[in-house]
Amino acid sequence: MKIETIPLVDLLKEEKGSILIASHESPDADTLGSALALYIFLKKKGKNVKVGCKDKVPHFLDFLPNAEEVIRLPTNEVFDLGIVVDASGFYRVGTEVKAIRRVRIDHHIGGEFYGEFDYIDHSAPSTASLVYNLLKYWDKDSIDAEIAQCLYAGLATDTGFFRYSNTTAEVFEMAKELVQLGADPHRTFVMFSERESLNKMKLISKVLDTLVCYEDGLIAGITIFDRFFKETGTEYSDSEGLVNYPRSIEGVEVAFALIEKPEEGVFKVSLRSKGKVDVAKIAERLGGGGHKYASGCKIKTSDYQHALDMLLSAIKEELYSALSS
Repeated sequence: MKIETIPLVDLLKEEKGSILIASHESPDADTLGSALALYIFLKKKGKNVKVGCKDKVPHFLDFLPNAEEVIRLPTNEVFDLGIVVDASGFYRVGTEVKAIRRVRIDHHIGGEFYGEFDYIDHSAPSTASLVYNLLKYWDKDSIDAEIAQCLYAGLATDTGFFRYSNTTAEVFEMAKELVQLGADPHRTFVMFSERESLNKMKLISKVLDTLVCYEDGLIAGITIFDRFFKETGTEYSDSEGLVNYPRSIEGVEVAFALIEKPEEGVFKVSLRSKGKVDVAKIAERLGGGGHKYASGCKIKTSDYQHALDMLLSAIKEELYSALSS
């Protein structure tokens, strides 16, 4: 990814006021790793900066450097500059953000645009890779081991620990550089993937009982009802990654997880593709978005069957459109 100029760097260099870096709700490693990396870097540059999220830092990300400094949003403070990372817009923060100017750093297709300082590249493997480019362009010597660790976590997880189709030679080169700067690949994998609780294992057991295949096995999905969290003593964040179970079935082209969120009156949807179907188009049909291989949306209904019917209808339309072409 050749970088000739990043206008956002000039904006940040000149910013004298308060800055908020916001992750999207239900944070993953790319949004939180990117936010924390930029936060640590800007602090080193003497900026008045905070990092925030609507939700508390989930267990699988609490190892990220400075994670304990993430503030809960909303806050009454009005920031001079708000930066949302790894999100198609500030609406993905899930709560109000008070900022005079707004900027977006992201690798999703489409979404909201706030002006010339937005740093968006949908060809990038992760938002962490964009933040890395931004920091290198500004001052590579200021990228320390903590910043590298945050960025590596975002890059590694958004490429499926270097297994997904967005894993390129450039990705490996970037990972190499981050490791040389102090990132720890083994610790990242262990802390992210091998610290599951017994309660989460019980949750997975319940969820797998809901697994159903449709359309002769081309579609597979699971449902995570709110009662499952209560019955197993788990939290919403424990549903992270469960969509990969139906995705792993041979012959499946589109996998989904339908997650009940009664406090919002919605069912949240996570979508995954093996490659032939662009699940971002499915999510867009339902008011969401994301990437070709991983996307999501929310269906505004408390009726499970209605949510499932809407989801399956959108999946089938895109599935057969893709297969026919």
